[in-house]
Amino acid sequence: MSKKFQRVKYFTKEKKDKINPENIKLYDKYLRSSTIKNKDVKNTTYKVYQNYMSHFLVYLSEEWDNVGLYDEEFMENAVDIMEGFIGFCQDVLHNNKKVINTKISTVSSFYMWSLKRGLIDRHPFDKKLERMKGANDEKIKESYFLTENQIKEIETALLDEKRFDFQDRLLWNIALDSANRVGAIARLTISSLNLDEMVFEDIREKRGKIVEVAFEEDTRELIRQWLDMRKEMDNLEVDSFFVTRYRNEWQPMSYGTLQARIKRIGQAIGIDDFYFHTIRKTKLNLLYEQTGNIDMVAEWANHESIETSKRHYIKPKSKAELRREMRKLIKENKEKNKEGSQ
Repeated sequence: MSKKFQRVKYFTKEKKDKINPENIKLYDKYLRSSTIKNKDVKNTTYKVYQNYMSHFLVYLSEEWDNVGLYDEEFMENAVDIMEGFIGFCQDVLHNNKKVINTKISTVSSFYMWSLKRGLIDRHPFDKKLERMKGANDEKIKESYFLTENQIKEIETALLDEKRFDFQDRLLWNIALDSANRVGAIARLTISSLNLDEMVFEDIREKRGKIVEVAFEEDTRELIRQWLDMRKEMDNLEVDSFFVTRYRNEWQPMSYGTLQARIKRIGQAIGIDDFYFHTIRKTKLNLLYEQTGNIDMVAEWANHESIETSKRHYIKPKSKAELRREMRKLIKENKEKNKEGSQ
């Protein structure tokens, strides 16, 4: 089956019918305004944009509970939402970088128009979300999961104090241990930390959902070191777990800074378009490979449905892997049948 046919098959009428009707009305209003100014491309360029926006609205329907385009929840989680959309375009639609950038621009143009019209007071992700590099000469990797060797390479690279600092190590460890979205990790605080249970508690995530951000023993030791380091930092009174110094004052680390740090970590293994979403996908897939329990993985991911985990976060097996597993099962069944006949 061709990738183009897969995309057509994915965007069924049933999926489109589930889109938030208010979101459709908002985009249609923008589209009418735009086509009035440029009627020559009404049935060409704007048809493409309309199609791309419908992809985004289906994604919002399936992954973000049909959040409204102007809802405060969207505004607060926009970077996380758009990173997830990039992953959706990569893994589900198999889009290349150029197409993904165009889709991001399609959504961004809607918000630029909304800002000019005074319908919103800020663009939710402009200048906070980087476009994908090398869009004109490189295709997206169809499989966007880190290997165990790549994870080890990153962890080794993070020990280089000339390239990375202690917060980089903390950020990587917490992101990988927890598999949480960037929206949750950006809201971690000292007051929400429970070292005994190895979790950050009562962290607000998408649609106001309260989640826990869990970590492992090695990360707990790093956190203890970080708490000691914070005591030595002058005038550090910020409750935010990740902090940055600006104009001689400590402030919570912004989404943009967190993303920039994660991107730099990815560059250590030669991946320029590296996002939190890649770490999330990698961890959830590893958990499934190690446990074989999709229900547990979905719960760890804070997914409402195991189908979301299956469809977007579990790496498809290759034919070679399936062949090995089938041969193993065939051999085991033959041995069982042989024992039963004796």
